[in-house]
Amino acid sequence: MSSRREQYDRLHHIAELRFPREDYRHFVEWLNIPRTSSHFTVLDIACGQGFFLEAARKMNPNLKVLGIDFSTAALQKAKTRSPDVVCASADCLPFPDSTFDYCTNLGSLEHFDNPLSGLREMFRVLKPTGKAMIIVPNRYYVGTLWRVLAYGEEDDQEQEGLTDFHTVSGWKELFLAANLDVTGVQPYNGVDHIAWYFKRKDGVITEFEKTTRQFLDTFIKPLIPLNLSQCFVFFLRRQPL
Repeated sequence: MSSRREQYDRLHHIAELRFPREDYRHFVEWLNIPRTSSHFTVLDIACGQGFFLEAARKMNPNLKVLGIDFSTAALQKAKTRSPDVVCASADCLPFPDSTFDYCTNLGSLEHFDNPLSGLREMFRVLKPTGKAMIIVPNRYYVGTLWRVLAYGEEDDQEQEGLTDFHTVSGWKELFLAANLDVTGVQPYNGVDHIAWYFKRKDGVITEFEKTTRQFLDTFIKPLIPLNLSQCFVFFLRRQPL
């Protein structure tokens, strides 16, 4: 665990490790939390540098939002966006059973040493009527297929460290093993822009690539089927015991 924590401390020192900033408001909206009550509690598991927490607090000041992460470097930065963060491992949450109305895990489950253990902890701290939203990557993203076709190379989707890729069915099986029912799933290819992979030597996106991305965003992204999307957004609830 210490080596993984040290790895992520280093990564958080040099990068933000996030989705596009403009997409976090959409993540909050997808939870569909009523705005009229102040008693709803949200736990963002593996909150990183607090981008979701910041968006949730701004969009719904009535929410009680809390983030956990095992990286102290990430939490130092998260505190500048939301003060309520705790240093803890996702597979050993320091909260009583049935504490939270909502749990989120956005682009982190695939990096867990033991994803099933983390999901079981999520189940434990969710209230019996609680709901969860998890974003995970697709093993067979159309961009990955493009890279294989264009360059004959495998693609790690620019993920850091250990990454556990699955198809939509593979992720569903994992959630069911943790007693979490899937109530819905939708594709995620970036809300305001598409993520697409180009081979470049200097890291600079050329004008041609910018134009190509705009074309893909406008005409191709709406046609990408769920099973070939970059990520899946799963909506979950506790199974009855």
